[in-house]
Amino acid sequence: MTRFLVSAVAPNGGSIDRQQVDAGSEREAADQFLAIHTWDPPLKVTSISRMPTDGDKFPDSVTIRRAGVFGIDSVGSEHEFIEISDWSHPVQYFVGRNGSGKSKAARAIALATGERILTTDRLVGLMNVVNHGWGSTPTEYRGVPIGEEERRQILEMARLAGLATTELYALREEPEVLLRVAAFIRRALGRSIELRETAGFLDPYVRMGSVEYSLLRDEGHGLRELVVLLAAVYRDDWRLLVVDEAELHLHPSMARLWLAELNRECEQSGRSAIVVTHEPSFLRPRLASDLASIWVFGAGSPPRRMSESVLDVQADRVEASLAQNPQLVSDIVFSPRPVLLEGVTDVAAMSTTLTRVASAEVVAQTDLVDCGGSGGVALWLEICTKLGLDVRAVCDLDALFDPEMQRTLDSLPGLSSAITETFAESPGRISTVLRPLIRKADEAKVPSDPASRGAWLAGLDDESTAEGIRKARLLTLLADHGVWAHPQGTLEQVLAIDRKGVAEARAAASVTCDLDPAAVWSAYELDLHGDVETLLAVAVERVAHSIMEALREDPSAQFGSPVGTSAQADARLVKVLPVGEGVHRLEVIAPAAFAGWWLEFSRESRATDLNLQAPA
Repeated sequence: MTRFLVSAVAPNGGSIDRQQVDAGSEREAADQFLAIHTWDPPLKVTSISRMPTDGDKFPDSVTIRRAGVFGIDSVGSEHEFIEISDWSHPVQYFVGRNGSGKSKAARAIALATGERILTTDRLVGLMNVVNHGWGSTPTEYRGVPIGEEERRQILEMARLAGLATTELYALREEPEVLLRVAAFIRRALGRSIELRETAGFLDPYVRMGSVEYSLLRDEGHGLRELVVLLAAVYRDDWRLLVVDEAELHLHPSMARLWLAELNRECEQSGRSAIVVTHEPSFLRPRLASDLASIWVFGAGSPPRRMSESVLDVQADRVEASLAQNPQLVSDIVFSPRPVLLEGVTDVAAMSTTLTRVASAEVVAQTDLVDCGGSGGVALWLEICTKLGLDVRAVCDLDALFDPEMQRTLDSLPGLSSAITETFAESPGRISTVLRPLIRKADEAKVPSDPASRGAWLAGLDDESTAEGIRKARLLTLLADHGVWAHPQGTLEQVLAIDRKGVAEARAAASVTCDLDPAAVWSAYELDLHGDVETLLAVAVERVAHSIMEALREDPSAQFGSPVGTSAQADARLVKVLPVGEGVHRLEVIAPAAFAGWWLEFSRESRATDLNLQAPA
């Protein structure tokens, strides 16, 4: 039998106290818990932690269900969202875009294990604010109360809310913590930290030369964050420390120094930590096994441990890529849509071309990743695809004859069915599409190595031939599925240069060249126009429905402005014009890009007729 710690949520959203249950499996533990707590409707189990035996790391495992992250009303709330059973890496990282569930999952893990969390609001515990109902205003803060009753209440509140107040008490009550924090601040910033107790309040001070000031009232958030984070690391009363966005307010170098302290402390003590982060410099894996410490979160799907997307036979190639480009992983996971390239020369050429063909804003959003060759592009394209990331790849034509690249391309979502539809070939694989071309190359006595076959394929420029048509269709199909293969063959042929070098590539790409179409295809821009149009149409239709309802009560009424509870806000969106008996016209005022768009309707108009029209 194994001891589990089970947590659940009541139907009304209230929390149920955790309870330890002895069972043979997580499912049995959940069933036992629900058998004890017989509510109607039944409770929702949000998390299950397997408690360790003597000598094991804490926790042994923790499983968080969707209900524990997104609430009991979320779709699939009963399903598992994340399970962590491997704690061999001292620090694990949660990465992903905003809204993907990182912070919620981290908080759920802290609650499930009863361990320590510092949330993004941690510094609120070190401030005094006046609540106005509509918001809060910071006011003079005397310090942390040190009276025993106040201290007890504050510690409980800080534990539940993930506030930093606990760390200030640790500075006062644990001499080793204060000395280690002070030593770090002195070594890294040349400043001294000392504690003062004034009229029942703990008030830390900072000294720099002959100048001294209050840490809580006169210092910026950065140094406060650093003191709090260091104190959290140096305390010995946690087995799992969860920190949400440790990099808040910190200079990247200070954040990295703090992370080094956290790693050192965890390694020496056998404890574990989870860091939710958006800081690229935090991710510098060297070994393929290091990828097991990185959890990639995506909107609408459970997080994936990065190592699970790497095959055992790919480990050496992963490590070779990381040795060549240490920031490769952070470039990939922190990019809105990474563009995988074969090498540094490709990056130089593409970045130079992008500055000519795209705006500065688009260039800033387009992340080019050096993968160290066509094999590296195939490798990381496969990993990114398994992780569910939005990714693009650019390669030389000869890469299509590489079995590894073919295997990766065959795994791209939707490509197999597109091949079958486009070429009437089955199975829908790249090798199947290339088979007639390979036969033609064999007839032409072309050597079988990928470079020779790629050069031969590049020469098929005439789309009047069956081979030329097949090549063009294949390249178009690949581009539609996120892979650009240079139709000219190699980057040197695209740029018309004899030698592949960074300087030569930049010079060739600085003027109009054949790389321009690839750069335009690679460029990433968050274009909101279509979404704004869709949402505007919905909003205008809603205004029309409000007037239609009013017309049903009084068919002869004429309206010169929106009606209903949102009429004041709607008047900033559209103007209302009576154009005939029972007929009204809505004309868009804002956004400016859609000014003049219109919609006419009467009370008899069907919903399918309420279509927003562009001005003639």
